[in-house]
Amino acid sequence: MNVLFPTIRFNSLFFKMLTYFLIVIILLSSYNVWSFTFYTRNVSTEIVNYNRTLIRNTVESFETQFKNWKGRLLNLQHHEYVRNIQRQADEKGKQGIDYLQVQSLASTIRELVNQPYYHLVNVMIYYRNHSFLVEKDGIVNDDRMFGHYYVNRDYSLEYWKHPGNDPQFLQTVPSRVFMVRPDLGNMLLLPIRTNVAGSPYEVIAFVDMKKWYESYKGKPGSQFFLLDADGRRLFQSDGADPDLKLPEWDGAAEWVLHDETYYFYERGVESGFTYVTVIKHDDLNRNINRMNWIAVALFAATVLIGISTSLFFSRTINQPLKNIVTGLTESDAVRYKGNIAEFNAISDHLQQLGQERKQIKEWMDSVKPMLTSYHYMARFKKLKIDAQDAQQLYAGDGAFMILVHQIRYRHLEGQLPSDLTSRILGQIQEIIRRTIGSEFPLSHTFQMETHQILSIVYTSEKSNQLKQSLAKLKQIYDHDSDYYLVTISVSSLFQQSADFDQAYAEALSLVRQARPVEETQIIWEKEQVTEVVGFTTEQEQEFYVNLQAGNENECRQLIQRAIEELTRQGATTEQLERFADYTVSRIRRTVKLLKITHEWSAELDPLLAHSVTPDQYREALQQFAAEAAGAIQLKREENYDIIQYVIRFIDTHYAEDISLDMLAHKLNMSPAYLSGYIKEKTGRNFSDQLNSLRIAKAKELLSGTNLPIQEVGNRIGYRNVTSFIRMYKKETGQTPGDYRKTLLRNSE
Repeated sequence: MNVLFPTIRFNSLFFKMLTYFLIVIILLSSYNVWSFTFYTRNVSTEIVNYNRTLIRNTVESFETQFKNWKGRLLNLQHHEYVRNIQRQADEKGKQGIDYLQVQSLASTIRELVNQPYYHLVNVMIYYRNHSFLVEKDGIVNDDRMFGHYYVNRDYSLEYWKHPGNDPQFLQTVPSRVFMVRPDLGNMLLLPIRTNVAGSPYEVIAFVDMKKWYESYKGKPGSQFFLLDADGRRLFQSDGADPDLKLPEWDGAAEWVLHDETYYFYERGVESGFTYVTVIKHDDLNRNINRMNWIAVALFAATVLIGISTSLFFSRTINQPLKNIVTGLTESDAVRYKGNIAEFNAISDHLQQLGQERKQIKEWMDSVKPMLTSYHYMARFKKLKIDAQDAQQLYAGDGAFMILVHQIRYRHLEGQLPSDLTSRILGQIQEIIRRTIGSEFPLSHTFQMETHQILSIVYTSEKSNQLKQSLAKLKQIYDHDSDYYLVTISVSSLFQQSADFDQAYAEALSLVRQARPVEETQIIWEKEQVTEVVGFTTEQEQEFYVNLQAGNENECRQLIQRAIEELTRQGATTEQLERFADYTVSRIRRTVKLLKITHEWSAELDPLLAHSVTPDQYREALQQFAAEAAGAIQLKREENYDIIQYVIRFIDTHYAEDISLDMLAHKLNMSPAYLSGYIKEKTGRNFSDQLNSLRIAKAKELLSGTNLPIQEVGNRIGYRNVTSFIRMYKKETGQTPGDYRKTLLRNSE
């Protein structure tokens, strides 16, 4: 005995393992003996009870789910955005709907449909009076929905146009096979409708009954029927006899035996539905025999496996230790807690290491997308990154193309809440990531600038898949063209990642080719963009002369001619926007230089921000010019006189080196126009006005001081004494010296 088991310790691993296995063998053997005896005596009753339990579980699961459906659909029925969309459609029609609310409502529906527990294929709000529905993907017309996406002869568009007649809030109608969109094929769906008296809309839900039944079906080989309160068959399982006539049920019996067939009945408290499971008596007998043989086989297998396992682990007692040591290098370690001190110590250490490794992996996974985006941005912007650190950042290699999604919001900065703008940008980025990523798994999408999203697509050609993906994005973007416009530019195919910056520059140049249209543009090829001119030099001068004169009609006509010329030259969006910004800035500057305090209309800047087409820019610029001309004209009517400003300016600055050009610049006028204006109002030009004042000041200095002639000329603005003497003689007929001598002789 000592040879076979030398020095056995009762607390040793060997002794405990052997004892545990022997106990397990005894317990399993006892259980099998008891099970065999019990089931041979009561197996028929137990199988019946078993099937009763199965159908009760099914009823409980479905009733719980029905209650959840009811609560969710009730919330949707009274959702604020649902009512808002109905009101908006009643007031302004479909075009008056707030699509941001539609997008938020569609997101709520997607969250509900994406819950796997509910087995919902789709949920939609049907605005019957306006013939459209809001579902998980947005707005769909009712003829399109029930004639293309969810097609069944029994549930045609004509059926849905009539409200339900069930007094309950939820009306459940028999399931049918629907053709769900051409790409998803046929599906067995259970329609559920809300029924609220007087409501102009209803909520419709489609339940995937195949998935539901696979989740909750009972005994294999049985037939299952779901009946409503009136006895209509709402659903029957695959293989169930559609012509089978169910026996009468008094509502109390738990099962009925009829024609050698068991019928198990249950009624749901929440829904009022009747659940029926049908099992033939022969199937039960086969189950009894199978259970007996299983019990015998289980007993034999338990004893055999127990003995074999005990013998194996007793002879290879060191194998568990080797497994634990090996587990130290694994990512997930299972913690062991028992009476063996050695296992406890090793397991504790293994658990600690596993947790540390898991935390590190989770952290790395969380920052990996951000690091990847940073690496791409660094490559595009040529930022210097430590070479050793760069090796840890992923950036794909191989043939690629760059997609630039340039977003232009059609509102002023700050007009919408920043969090809403951020959410819109995030949703756009997620749409791009899903659409492009589904066809190109190695693609990477991230935000490059405030209004710019970048996609790197690894591909060997400009494939049809890429064109189809961009066409889907265009369709999505065009739904929200009143709020923002997107220009998508596609670079050429580049072969090496070293060309990232070149590809990015090319894609940016393509963005500048965008045309002034109210739709998403996809630009594939580079075109020659010529420089265009809105105002010629003469037209610009004419425009600002008329603006300063308050001539509104002439300003409108000049703006219209400039826009027409830009359109004729094929101006891009960028060129048209640049012309508009320049013109508006000059209009504002003109009003400011004329010292007119004016509060601009609140709708002008939003109107300009919303402009895209040439006609929209023309309207916005004409309104700016009209308002400025009106303010200038009003100021003129308040006796504002440029001549007074000119005279005051000359009187206070005659000693300085002033000129007509300097004065015209201050008044934001052309020198020619200002000179003609002064001549028209005073009868003399600017030079005559200036020289006349200077000579008058010179006479005062010559008669009242002993200053030298050169100093007198310098004090009145003549830096050259010869020019002063010549001008003085021209104005008075004698030189300054002769004038002073004449004064001396007269005084004697």
